[in-house]
Amino acid sequence: MIRIKDVLSVLEEAFPPLLAETWDHSGLQVGDPNATCTGVLVAVEATESTVEECARKGYNLLVTHHPILFHPLYRITPTTYQERTIALALCKGITIYAAHTNADNAWDGLNRMLLPYFDVQKTEALEEVTERVSKLSVMVPPENADSLKNALFTAGAGRIGQYEKCAYTFVGEGQFKPLSGANPYIGKEGSISIVTEACVSVLVPNERLGIVLAALREAHPYEEPAYDVIPLKNGRSDAASGLIATLQQPITEDEALERIASIEQVKSVSHSLPLGRSVQRIAVVTGSGGSFMNKAIARGADLLLTGEARYNDFLDAQGRILLVTVGHWESEQPARALFHRVITQKIPNFAVETAETDINPIQYKR
Repeated sequence: MIRIKDVLSVLEEAFPPLLAETWDHSGLQVGDPNATCTGVLVAVEATESTVEECARKGYNLLVTHHPILFHPLYRITPTTYQERTIALALCKGITIYAAHTNADNAWDGLNRMLLPYFDVQKTEALEEVTERVSKLSVMVPPENADSLKNALFTAGAGRIGQYEKCAYTFVGEGQFKPLSGANPYIGKEGSISIVTEACVSVLVPNERLGIVLAALREAHPYEEPAYDVIPLKNGRSDAASGLIATLQQPITEDEALERIASIEQVKSVSHSLPLGRSVQRIAVVTGSGGSFMNKAIARGADLLLTGEARYNDFLDAQGRILLVTVGHWESEQPARALFHRVITQKIPNFAVETAETDINPIQYKR
C-alpha cells in the first residue's frame, strides 16, 4: 500500500525542500499525507479543471509546479480561482503538493529539461544556491565527546551532502570559574579551573537548530555548556540557481533560435536584437528569469533563455547578450515530465498521469 507521504518523500528526495527560495511556499498545500494514494496527476497549475480531472480519474494526489497557496488566503469563498480550487480539492478529497523553486534549483531539476535541445558539452551553475546551515561548536570533556556527537547526530546535525555523522574534533585547554550557586561538573565554586576539553564542530540545518541545541543541553555533562553558533553561506554541490551550458560546438544565433522554437509547447519566441556573433554558452532560467541577465553576462553567456523578462531587459540586452523568452508556462511545462519520471522511477507500476486540462493561461492569436 502506497501512501501519499511515500510519493512526497520521493519528490523531496529529488527536490529537497531546503532548495526552495525563502519567499517560496512549496510543499504540501492541501490534504492528508497519511492517506492511501490512489494515483497521481501532474500539472503546472492547480486549478478547478485539474482538480476535477484528478477526481474523475480516481486519483487523490495532484502534484504541481506552482503553489496554489503562494499568497495567503483569509477566506474560502467562490470569489477567486485559488479559493474555488482549494474548496473543490477539500470536497473531492484531493491532496495538492507543489515543487516550485526547489525543483528549479535542483541540479537535475527543471532548468536541465531545456538542455536536450542543444548539444551540450558541460553544465555549471549560473548562481550558487547557499545552504541554510550554521556551524555549531561546543566544548566538552574528551571522555564525553562521542556521546555528545551521537546526540547531535540523532537530532539532525552532521549532514554534508551524501555524508552523515560528520564532525571535526580537536583538543585544547578550557578555563572557567564557577560563581556562587553554581553546580560545576568539574572544579570548585570560586576557583579557576583549567581543564583539557574537546571542541566538537558540526553543521546544523537552520530549521533544526533549536532541536539540536536542546539535544546538546540534554547530553552535555556541564551545567552551562559553552558553545557558539555561526551562520554559514556554503554553496551546495547538488543545486544551482539557473544553469550555464557550454555547447560542444558554437552555433549561429539563428540556429539557436530555431532550436529554441522547437521546444515542446513553445508557440512564440521573443528575443533581443541579434549581436551577429556565435553562441556557445547558454544560460537557462525557467520562469521569470530576466533578472538573471547581468549574472549571465558576467559568467560569459552568449544567450539567456528564460520564460519571461521585462521590456527594459530587452533594451539592456542590446550589444551585450541575446535575451530569449518563450513564455512563462512554456518554459515550465516540462516540470510535468520531470515529476512523472521522478515518481515512476522510484515507484514503478503506479498510476501517474499528466493532466490533460493543464493548459497555458496565456493564449495566442495569429
